[in-house]
Amino acid sequence: MSHDGGVPLVSKRWDGKTSDTPICTERAEALMAACAGSPTPRSLGADATLSTEDTAATRATRGCIPRMPGTLTLVSQAMTQALEEDRWQRLDEATRSSCLELGHDGMAQRWLVVSSQAAMERAEARITTAQQRAWDAIAKPLLHGHATRFETPEAAHAALQALSTAWRSHQLDASRVIDHTRSAGTGRPTPTRPLKAMAWQMHAQVRPAQEVIAAHKQPRAGWVIGTHMPACHVSDAEVIRA
Repeated sequence: MSHDGGVPLVSKRWDGKTSDTPICTERAEALMAACAGSPTPRSLGADATLSTEDTAATRATRGCIPRMPGTLTLVSQAMTQALEEDRWQRLDEATRSSCLELGHDGMAQRWLVVSSQAAMERAEARITTAQQRAWDAIAKPLLHGHATRFETPEAAHAALQALSTAWRSHQLDASRVIDHTRSAGTGRPTPTRPLKAMAWQMHAQVRPAQEVIAAHKQPRAGWVIGTHMPACHVSDAEVIRA
């Protein structure tokens, strides 16, 4: 599992057999019956391709506290909303959470956006590594661009613009165009000697886009835990500890 959203790194799937469906259904019903009769607190782990609204009625009768996968668009929206509203509740010195009420998979749910200092440090380490890789990918094409001679200043600027469109964590700091003249004939150029050609060289300075990096850092320093159990039965702190 990855640290950013609990996404499986390796997954395998087989077609299976037609007889597997009733077998899985029977075992799931037996497992739910055993779980319903067991004393609380209890926990049940399950893995599925996707929880849909078709199973909402069954899941509503069971207490579920899943960690929501970071690949869901709704998870990213919840993280952004929590950061914008800035209504965090401190769990301890290094951990905070924000509660959001929303509907998901056919049920009203309570989502807890959790952020911690340890997660922030992991996010900073991942972003630093990604930023260095991004610079390595920028440096070589930029060096070739500096060495290229263009026929017009517009062509030099267009080449720089084409390079910068692929940058995500860096931005253009400063740029200038240098003219290079070539005189006709041989020997040292003189003021009266006619020009044979003129070329233009592009030179640019690139720096990290701090605002973009900061915007990516905060969402990656947290995760989302969801539950449909009411807060009167299970508090926010108990959901997070579970």
